[in-house]
Amino acid sequence: MALTRKEFVVKSDQSAMRIDLFVAAMFPDLSRRKVRQILDVGGCYVNNKRMHIASRLVHTGDKVRIEFSLDGLKKTRQKTFELTEAEILYDAHHVIAINKPPGLPSQATRDQDIMHAEVCVRNWLKKQNRGSEKIILLHRLDKETSGVLLFATNTNTATWITDQFRQRSLSKTYWALCRGVPKTKRFEQECYLSEIDKKTGMVSPVHSGGKQSRTTFEERASLLEANVSWIICHPETGRSHQIRVHLDMLGLPIIGDKRYGHQVKTKIPDEIATLGTTHHMLHARALRFSPAPSVEAVTVEAMPPPLFESLLRIVKGSPAGAS
Repeated sequence: MALTRKEFVVKSDQSAMRIDLFVAAMFPDLSRRKVRQILDVGGCYVNNKRMHIASRLVHTGDKVRIEFSLDGLKKTRQKTFELTEAEILYDAHHVIAINKPPGLPSQATRDQDIMHAEVCVRNWLKKQNRGSEKIILLHRLDKETSGVLLFATNTNTATWITDQFRQRSLSKTYWALCRGVPKTKRFEQECYLSEIDKKTGMVSPVHSGGKQSRTTFEERASLLEANVSWIICHPETGRSHQIRVHLDMLGLPIIGDKRYGHQVKTKIPDEIATLGTTHHMLHARALRFSPAPSVEAVTVEAMPPPLFESLLRIVKGSPAGAS
């Protein structure tokens, strides 16, 4: 897939031009719709910051970088995902929480043919006649992880909530469906973790040079004959792949995890393993935070996706059609 990548410096006679008009002038062969797509998928940078809002102005001396693939833009249009009202979990105090489905990246990736959550929220805001509002992603979920994902619509709110993540004053709850059954109802894992390896895409426990990580766990239900369990996870830190690595270290890898758990020989029934081939079974169930100063903390909860619920019913020993 051929990638076009060009850089420009805004000239004095281009100052105060809308960014979409500037890009269109630099690429006269592109339609206005394609220019908007480039902005939507995160292919436009002004002074090394992604620019999504078409009406934003550029000024003399600004450095503009444009990256796009025509093939990728065509595929993006085919893979558009639209948020429904049911997936908007919270919208108040300049905070938007969505229930991110598995398979949707939290933010733009190098592959412009992949839709991501920022675009989905922006498109939803446009339908609410709020297209001029900022969209600031406050944290990330792995592509295959579903659940609560937070955005802010102004800088002050973004700083307020980001500080809560940094100070660990908010509460995060994840649900995991795992291979294996823990020996105790409550347990924890603590270690230092590396950054994501660019070659393998994996995080590793390290003795030095990493960042401290800690997660507490609680077994909620297990199906002994199938060797699977439902585990509640409370990460006290927020490292990349933290829960996935910690459960792997404990010999309880997440069902369907394509990167971790390959060294664990625990066997599970084929019907359960098949459910995990679409996406891994990790879900950001709830997030408790203060949306603004002097505002009481709120808890935002997200229902798990259908495959997760199907497997959860099996683990709980419920009939296939039970809720």
